[in-house]
Order: sequence, then C-alpha cells, then structure tokens
Amino acid sequence: MSKSIPQLQAERAAKIEAAEKLLPAEGDTMTAEAQTQAGELLAAAESLQSDIDAAVRAQAAVQDMRTKLSALRSVPDNPTARAIANVGGLAFGVHAGHDVARQFSLPRNVRRIALKNFRQDASDEIPAEVRAYRFGMWALATISETGSVPYRNNAAVTFCRDHGLLNVAHGEGGADTTGAHVLVPEEFGTDLILLRERYGVARQLFNVVNMSSDVKTEPRQLSGLTAYFTAENAAITESNMTFDNVTLVAKKLAVIARMSNELNADNVLGLADRLIGEIAYAFAYKEDDCAFNGTGTSTYGGITGARTRMDELTAGTAPGLILGSGNLWSELTLADFNKVVGALPNYADVPGAGWVCHKTFEHTVMQRLAYAAGGVLASEIVNGIRRNTFLGYPVYTSQIFPSTEANSQIPVLFGSFGQAAMLGARGQESIAFSTEATVGGQSMWERDQIGVRGTERFDVVVHDYGTNSAAGPIVGLETAAS
Repeated sequence: MSKSIPQLQAERAAKIEAAEKLLPAEGDTMTAEAQTQAGELLAAAESLQSDIDAAVRAQAAVQDMRTKLSALRSVPDNPTARAIANVGGLAFGVHAGHDVARQFSLPRNVRRIALKNFRQDASDEIPAEVRAYRFGMWALATISETGSVPYRNNAAVTFCRDHGLLNVAHGEGGADTTGAHVLVPEEFGTDLILLRERYGVARQLFNVVNMSSDVKTEPRQLSGLTAYFTAENAAITESNMTFDNVTLVAKKLAVIARMSNELNADNVLGLADRLIGEIAYAFAYKEDDCAFNGTGTSTYGGITGARTRMDELTAGTAPGLILGSGNLWSELTLADFNKVVGALPNYADVPGAGWVCHKTFEHTVMQRLAYAAGGVLASEIVNGIRRNTFLGYPVYTSQIFPSTEANSQIPVLFGSFGQAAMLGARGQESIAFSTEATVGGQSMWERDQIGVRGTERFDVVVHDYGTNSAAGPIVGLETAAS
C-alpha cells in the first residue's frame, strides 16, 4: 500500500533529524562511520522528498480531473444528443420533435376525441392531437417497461424508441423496474406547465422563477436612488440602491391516483388527455392552496401563503388591510372595495394588478354591488355583466379562497402579486405507474387497477405584503370580528 503524504513527510523529518544528531560539535571531527550513516540518511531524505513531490502532483491531477468532471456534469443536456442516443444514430428519432412530428398523421384506428387539456394555439408547431398521441404512447410504453405492471404494449414501446421518447438503458424518459419515478420528456413538461398556468392562479399572477437547482437565491430591491438639490460647485449627495435576497427551496409535491388496467392503444388520446389533465389540475390546486392559504406547516410544505401573511396585519390599522363594514358578506359595501383600490401604492398599480377571490364571492358580493350601483339595462340582467372585471381590474377566481362568510376573514386580495411573491419552479416533473401500490387503503393488484403517481418540485415565498404602517404591493379586505 502506498504511503500518504503526511507519512512521507514524517519519515523525511525523522531522517533529517537523525542525520543532524550524527553531526559532531563545532571543532570536533566526524568518524568515517558517522559520515557514512549521515550520508545515507540525507540521501533517504532526498528520495522521500521526491516521493512527496510525486504524490502532490498525483493528487493535483486527481483534483483537476474532479473539477473537469464536475464542470462536464453541470453542462445542460443537449436534446439532439439525447435523441441520437435514444434512437441509436442520426435517424428518424432525431427529428421526431420537429419536422416529423409536424407531418405525423394519427393512425386510422385511433379513436378521435374532443381534447380538453391539449390546446392548439397559433404558435404551436405540433398539432394538439399529435402531442396528445405522443404523450399517450409514451405513457403506454412507460407502463409496459415498468416491471410492477403486468402489461405490455410492444407497439407503444417501438414507437417511443423510434421517436426518441423512451430509452431505459440511459434512464432518459425510460421506466424503472422498481416503480421509481420517471422524468417526463421535455416536450410533455411544457404541456404540464401550460395546464398548471391555466388551472392555477398563482402561476398566472406570481413572479415565476425557474430553478436550475433545489435552492435558488433571487435578489430583491428594497430601495432606489434619491435625487437631491445641490448648490453650484457643491458635492452631490450620494444615495444607494439597497437589496436583500429571497431564497427559494424546492419542495417535492406528489399526487397519486388510479386508472383501469384495461388499456387500449386505440383510445390513447383519451388516456393522454385525462392523465395529463388530472395530474396538472392536482398540482395547480395544491400550488394555489400553498400560495394563498399556506400556514408554514408540513401540510403546505413549510410554505406561508399570501392570505396568511396578510392576516398577520391588523385590519383597520394596517393601511393595506381594509376593515369591512360588517362581518357578513351582505354587509360589505362598494365603498369598502374602493378603499381597497385606494390603498394600493402607485408602484403596484400596474398592468396585471387584479382581484383574487372565490367564484361565489365574485357573484354574490362583487356582481351584487355592480348591479346595485344603478343604470343596469335589461340586457345586462338577461346576459349578465362582463365577468372577471370589477372597478376596472380583472378578477381571478380560485376555489381555494373562502366560499362562505366568517368573522375576521380575508375573502379577497387585490394588487400586483408578481411584486409580492415568487413561485420557484424546479421543472422536474415525473410520472410513475404500479399495480403493487396501495391507494386510499385499497390494493391496485386486487382491483386490477394501475396506480399513477406524479411529482413536481416548487416553492413559494411571499416576500412583500406591507406592514401595520405601510401598504405593500398586495392589499386586502377583511370582514369585521362580529
């Protein structure tokens, strides 16, 4: 076994010390035997020094390789290279997400349905039906490659391998025989993000920050520069912008559901539409619940939401938390809402500023006040007033806001939520399948069903919500205590 550098250094020091002891006192002569021993010791010390230098160079080379390895690992994945690896060369699969996917036609035996969750926008290069088919085939192939599910669809596996969507050997979009999570291919991750933005309010309104790691620190400006009058030839008063940091720590969110074990390739569009819709809706609902109602407990992944933060203020004292005219929703007045709008600082009165409340609150309170204001036409009673707007600002409804009245309740928030809060998106969605799982105390194997588990990683930090002496970028209305 080779010796460590400290061991070599200790031996070298011992040799030098031993040689030094053989030297005679000044003026005395040194015997031939002592000279021989001292020479041998010094030669050994020089040899050990050479060994030490070689060991240092070897360790430096190892450290250099580790540094290079770390740098190579941190380089983002190249989608084209991944596609080449999945297919085995510059072949069909490399272009599957581009020209081939755009020109792809659905097989005749595939049952067409009206897609709810794969939308076709003008900017989409790949038709919605094709994206849904590719996702459905990926799901069937992933289930087929999962050892815990006694199901095999060779056509789906072949399709995904040919199109660069499945590669078990490289762990990219492939399944794990242990039932572990499977990262969703990038093109489907985009559909999941769009669906969460459609279903969820937090992703629409908060400042969404993409996280390349589990922890990300974002700077937040606290104050700006100040202008001062100055006399001729006098020094200008200096001012500085001040900043602090907002730290996002990705939390793992999981959803589990069940589906029938009777999977048919001809209904792949229905499977894809339902699967991606249910997972995205569950994610969006929990994100909103954390973003607005989170109490900082484990139920909410340690996240404290906007309504909880606002509730830390004293209604009627804090400029940004208006105390309503009564404890009942029917007692709230138009003047209460005007006060809320007036409480919002000018810097937060920007495009995108709006109201967030439950749909029931919008219809029974906001629309009631709008109708009661006078000048309502019969056509407006028949057809309804323009929804999702109140006092000139958009209204975003979220089912996680209070749907029934209560004392000292904050049923509605208003302002620029993007200036008040950050939503960190880690972008590591995964889906796993298993027939051996237990969902809700029921065995999937006994019921011939497949358990589906989706996971994502995100965080929410509400960093600006005002104080009891100053309003922040979001303000609110609270009902009276009694």
